[in-house]
Amino acid sequence: MRAPAPQYTDISVIGLGYVGLPLSLLLARKFKVTGFDTDKGKIEKLERGISPITEPGISELLSDPSVLDNVKFSSDPSDLIGTNVKIITVGTPYDPASDYIDYSQLRGALDLLKGKLKPGDIVVLKSTVPPGTTNSVVRSSIESRGFRVPEDIGIAFSPERMVEGQAIKDFTSLPKIIGASDQETLHIVSEILSSLGGSVVQVSNIETAEMAKMVDNYSRYVFLALTNEIALASEIVGVDALELIKAAKHDYPRNAGLLVPGPGVGGSCLNKDPFILRADLRRKSLNLRMVDAAADVNRSIPRHIADLVIRFSKERRKVVIAGVAFKGDTDDARFTPAFEIAGMLENRGYQVRLSDPFVDVPNTVVNHNLYEASSGCDIMLLLADHSEYRRIDLRKLRSAMNNDPLIIDSRGIILRDQATALGFEYHGYGRL
Repeated sequence: MRAPAPQYTDISVIGLGYVGLPLSLLLARKFKVTGFDTDKGKIEKLERGISPITEPGISELLSDPSVLDNVKFSSDPSDLIGTNVKIITVGTPYDPASDYIDYSQLRGALDLLKGKLKPGDIVVLKSTVPPGTTNSVVRSSIESRGFRVPEDIGIAFSPERMVEGQAIKDFTSLPKIIGASDQETLHIVSEILSSLGGSVVQVSNIETAEMAKMVDNYSRYVFLALTNEIALASEIVGVDALELIKAAKHDYPRNAGLLVPGPGVGGSCLNKDPFILRADLRRKSLNLRMVDAAADVNRSIPRHIADLVIRFSKERRKVVIAGVAFKGDTDDARFTPAFEIAGMLENRGYQVRLSDPFVDVPNTVVNHNLYEASSGCDIMLLLADHSEYRRIDLRKLRSAMNNDPLIIDSRGIILRDQATALGFEYHGYGRL
């Protein structure tokens, strides 16, 4: 029998990436938290109050005395012993070549718990996995050490639903879906996660919670494909896709799934999760046909964006790409369309520079200052919707660029009238 919920005050978060770091800091407002990561360099940065990731609000939490009093960062597995709730937030990459999920980080996290578990502990998985994984991987690992689930150790799954660039807002407002091995564990984990803010949605089993995460990103991936096709159609018809989508959604919930078109689907989640689910269900005799249909559309968009540059460039050949991150206000460049688009343009003889306020790429020059990067360029191709790009000084940009400059805006965040009034030629994706 585990202790009542109020006694579960010592929590460890294993994996301090884009999910684990904000989660550990937010939990530290109410609980004692050990933020664990095997990357010693990351821990050293955090101990100096430096965030290893770019995420709005993280630096403020790292300087908040009330948070710092409750959080400890460590790469020493022995520090996990004193915690009674272990939350795992490591990556679960998908290998398209083998069509299998790489569980090495998850198994590594479970290996770290050898000798660190005690009766009454709870293990919570937040990593994205197909239905059945928490029981087949986490539960089996715990039971292989002689513990009984749920009699000795409770297990739960609660999918992470935040998006980078607004993690703090999402953690503190979005509903938390929770499935657990037993009612007692469900109650305790619900109490802990509800402290972040937002409602709690308790489901009847762990598999439903796992499937909920799959559905989150499967549906988003499909809706992105639909939105991108609408943008392509808008170019042909001669309408503004952003105006069209706004009008179609206004006070009409049936169109709520329509999103904002962009230069391609980036980031680790949407390029992984629908395919994880497809691979899992394919082995169970169900083929998710919409995954492939959506992928055909989404994977074609970077080529279309490059073609827009080629179509409107005329004799202009020097391009600055504004935004290397896969989305705004993050430094995450995983699966970003920027490199693919840059390569396509370079293969056509264009000179391409990269600029991003947050991203650093090994062995690649990425200028953090857009105006410096734009100096002597003919074309600015805007790819990431960073907040600061919404405040671009177009006069300053115009002065930096060559005569007759061209803007290709894949995000629709630059005002066409302002740009053309200053002498830019302007074309937007879905709104030529």
